[in-house]
Amino acid sequence: MRVDEERFAEDMSLMLRSGLSLMDSLKTLRERASGSAAQPLDGVNTRLMQGETLSQAMQASGAFRPALLACVRASEATGDMADSLQRYAGNAARLRVLRSRLVSALVYPALLVSVAVAVVVFLLVIVVPRFALVLEASAHDMPPSSRALIAVGQALNAVPTAAWLLLAAAGAWGLAAGVQAARERRLEGRLTDLASRVPGARDIVRAFGHSQFARSGAMLVRAGVPVLKALAMCRELLIATDRTGLDRALASAAAGAPLAACLHAQQLVDTLGLRVLRVAEQTGALEAALERLADVHDRALERTLDRVGRLIEPLLMLGIGLVVGGIVVLMYLPIFQLASSI
Repeated sequence: MRVDEERFAEDMSLMLRSGLSLMDSLKTLRERASGSAAQPLDGVNTRLMQGETLSQAMQASGAFRPALLACVRASEATGDMADSLQRYAGNAARLRVLRSRLVSALVYPALLVSVAVAVVVFLLVIVVPRFALVLEASAHDMPPSSRALIAVGQALNAVPTAAWLLLAAAGAWGLAAGVQAARERRLEGRLTDLASRVPGARDIVRAFGHSQFARSGAMLVRAGVPVLKALAMCRELLIATDRTGLDRALASAAAGAPLAACLHAQQLVDTLGLRVLRVAEQTGALEAALERLADVHDRALERTLDRVGRLIEPLLMLGIGLVVGGIVVLMYLPIFQLASSI
């Protein structure tokens, strides 16, 4: 079970700034924790009492991400752990807000489509076969489209009840698994991985990954982590194709090539990013340049999400209306024809 790293870093920073010792701060966090969230803190406290450093104890627990471990490890050498944890908490808060907006933009269309599918299945399985009983006498006068709709409805209605119950159980299991994944903070990663394979959503997820990558890299560099190592630690924040490009870029940079040119060659930064990072390499202010690039990505992503949010809802509602309305029209069309022939 992973620890809530944003809260952990924020609370630890507050207590360290207030004058509490490292051990007392961790004991306080342990007393406030409950359930499975307390187990990693128990392990960290035990290892600290055995003489390990905080970063070693956190790494052994397996409940903390590499970025936070690197931040703590670097601050142990520089002595500014409270400031480093505060920066990490602020970075995590910004990413959480942006991530929640991205997940909301992905979840809402999925929920809307799920409801629409349920309505269509209900019409086809329950309503259409009952209309077919009423229209049996005039079946030869039905339009081909209405006959096809009734045939589909009757075929679905003939599916055994046990099969529908099994399908409902599978849906309930999937919903429960999704809720559990959300509680364990695994749902966001799965949704972004899935969305990265969808052509329309891929660019949004990729831009979000670039924003996380730049901001987290800036935070680690500011904490004292070497830039190549810091960017390598942020590798998992990118989508799969960009991870491969990052590996090649870092390998070239380690061999002596300019970092900005290597990242641009792998399409990890655009022309603006290339020029900003090229200047930062000369001035030594890479962390500030990465922060500025992250701000640019954040603003662009927010604009994109706003446009998508305003556009996708009416389009989905229009599509659902056409499907449901089409089924209703095809059901009533034979009745209209029968009424006109009387």
